[in-house]
Amino acid sequence: MNNLVAENLKNTLPKNIAQGLECALAYLPGGKTAKLEKPQTEGLFNHILFITTATDRCVFRARRDISHEAGDAYMQYMYEATGFIQNGGSFKLRNVADEVDFLKRALAAGLPVPKLIQADQDWMLIEYVTGKTLFDFLEAGEVKFLPKIVQAMNLAHRQGIIYADRWTGNEMIDAQGNVRMIDFDIEWFYEGGNDGTLEALEMAWTIFNAMRVTSNRDGLLEIVETEILPSLKVWGYDISQMKKFIAGLCNFYLDPNKPSNNWSLPKSLYVAMAQPANRLVSMFSS
Repeated sequence: MNNLVAENLKNTLPKNIAQGLECALAYLPGGKTAKLEKPQTEGLFNHILFITTATDRCVFRARRDISHEAGDAYMQYMYEATGFIQNGGSFKLRNVADEVDFLKRALAAGLPVPKLIQADQDWMLIEYVTGKTLFDFLEAGEVKFLPKIVQAMNLAHRQGIIYADRWTGNEMIDAQGNVRMIDFDIEWFYEGGNDGTLEALEMAWTIFNAMRVTSNRDGLLEIVETEILPSLKVWGYDISQMKKFIAGLCNFYLDPNKPSNNWSLPKSLYVAMAQPANRLVSMFSS
């Protein structure tokens, strides 16, 4: 790591995270001369750096030591709108050790998550996943990948694994058209054990958010109606429960007084969402 980058990191990273980065770079072959880059956005909860050596690229992740009250309040309000909280659901921010354990479980199950390279108490090094997010495709009007995302989640559900927080930015499509899942800092729980509620919520969450962000809502709704919904019924998902979750999310996002955060879309963009949102809810009524 050159002196200029080291000085920049010293000024921008907490001391323990900077020390963790030094350990990560020392572990990597060629790490001391690696190129370090920050992504355009790091999100609310994590410090993220891309590390490029002469032979490979990986991602350094560490939790931010900040108050989560604002983010927790936003998510609490959103989950309450679905009825998830009132019916015994809850969520939490995983620490690094918990996220590492989740990655190990998912990798052992053969799921499409980043490979774990190295980890310590405060940080992890993981595979850099190339490709584009589902959000990028949907924003450009390309909706064809949503069924593949749904299939990948069903595969995880059949093995008892819930990714959580699938909002189209944490699902990726690589250059070969394969699904890759990233970012597992949020965990969902259900009081008394899970009875299919978490699986239904995750499917509803993903489908609703795809409709919310795409520039091609008509095309996406057609795919949901003709491809995704029939598959969900065959797989045994609780369609009536999914309807409640989707309706709750519609009410949340269409509420002009809903709380917002730095990643919220302008409220003006939701005006045109009312009609397709109602269509989506109606699909899950039959």
